[in-house]
Amino acid sequence: MSKELGVAIEAAKKAGKLLMRYYGKTSVRYKADGSVETEADIRSEKKIISILQKDFPYYSFLGEESGYSGKKSDYVWVIDPLDGTTNYMMMNPFFGVSIALVYRAEPILGVVSYPHEEEIFFAQKGKGAFLNDRKIHVSDEQKMKNSILTFAHGLDRNSVVKMTRIFGELKLITNKVRQIGAPSLQLCYVACGRTESFLMVGVNPYDVAAGAIIVKEANGYVTDFSGKTFSVNSKDILASNRRMHKEILQLLKETQA
Repeated sequence: MSKELGVAIEAAKKAGKLLMRYYGKTSVRYKADGSVETEADIRSEKKIISILQKDFPYYSFLGEESGYSGKKSDYVWVIDPLDGTTNYMMMNPFFGVSIALVYRAEPILGVVSYPHEEEIFFAQKGKGAFLNDRKIHVSDEQKMKNSILTFAHGLDRNSVVKMTRIFGELKLITNKVRQIGAPSLQLCYVACGRTESFLMVGVNPYDVAAGAIIVKEANGYVTDFSGKTFSVNSKDILASNRRMHKEILQLLKETQA
């Protein structure tokens, strides 16, 4: 385990414990874009950055709440201190902490904490993906009609309209199409074989950077909707267990025609 991964796991665990202390007790406010922010988001992000900055003072940081900070570097810590804030606010336990290390737009390390279930998903480039101490792999399911397909979308009108159209097409194939409300965890569910795919329109890097490398290292595929390799500059993402990736890409192409 690299030093970066070890410190990121420590930061994710401590942030997760903080979130659990505030669970059901935190104040809520609404941002200008209509998204939700809690006191727990802010405290979690400050804790994560303080831990990472101590060991990596020359790296850059991109946090959902604080934006860019730190030194200018090719290495950027990309942080979602509370992924699934709306779930958290209404005491739905499907929320997490997401930390990725990105090198020149490519995620090379990812950690996602699922504090309510005491699960830590993590991966680093070329080293495989893990859930706690167990190596994980994507599922072997080959048929979309038997698959669980999950999704998310940005808050802008175009993303909502586009995802609504895609949802309609997927729902005609399988009844098991779900929006669970925390993109990083939805990606980890693909990685460990609990679901078969995840797609999102209107991506922000902190939503998916950590989960993307975890899926890749679990032997899955991660691309944008055109089939190009995913990077933190991508505006959409499709992650799958490989076996139905081309089929979903074709469906996406047809819905955009």
